[in-house]
Amino acid sequence: MRYRKGYVALSDSRDVPVLLLIRNARAITFDQVCALAAIEGSESSRRSVYWRLSRLEGCELIRRMTYDRFFSQPIFAITPLGLQFLEFRGHALLSLPSTAKSIIRKSQILHSVELAGIRVALAQKGLLKSWKWELEIVSRNLAYGTGKMKDFDALAEIAVDGGTKCVAIEFERTLKGSGRYEELRSIFSADRTADRVLYLTPNAEILYILALEMRDVGKRIGFVLSETLRSELLDASILTNSPANDVLSFRQFLLQ
Repeated sequence: MRYRKGYVALSDSRDVPVLLLIRNARAITFDQVCALAAIEGSESSRRSVYWRLSRLEGCELIRRMTYDRFFSQPIFAITPLGLQFLEFRGHALLSLPSTAKSIIRKSQILHSVELAGIRVALAQKGLLKSWKWELEIVSRNLAYGTGKMKDFDALAEIAVDGGTKCVAIEFERTLKGSGRYEELRSIFSADRTADRVLYLTPNAEILYILALEMRDVGKRIGFVLSETLRSELLDASILTNSPANDVLSFRQFLLQ
């Protein structure tokens, strides 16, 4: 078969998974794409990932974020054309259609990269059974929501001691106003998505303020430094919203 000049053949088994990964993460580093593509089986080598990303970038389906000058490697995000291509292949999201005015804000870049790092850490140790990004969660809630489901940053099913536990993940880089936390306490108490919420923060000050704000929520909530969770995983120390503010390992937090 002869193709017209300029035609680019894209693979459902190789290109589409990489595009979906970049879209769903919002922003993701080169190393993170390499790690997750290898885990998911769409690519087996960094050279292959580099070639594929360069090709997708050349087709203007993805782009490098200018923010990546602060990183030692590129950060990628999908483009409106990339969203159109995925929609054409049957991978539309209600939460991010190709007609959206903005795909990612600057304030979301570090947030997204941090969450992708957590996913990589859990997956590389064989602890992750499934992971849903915020965009997937929002899209599902828009389609089927009953008003009792929170748009979490991620939902993870984690393998622990022969079983699987579902935990909702929130990443708090900066503190919100007190009024917003009052609203969140009500939302968390009503949510039926997961019976445990794990709050990730970049520093101890935010962690302890969050623990104070969430102490009266009728749901089990844990608080941990994101770097600690990445490095220690099931052994990471989790501050909980129990009456005594108990500190448990992540394994204990999941099992109790």
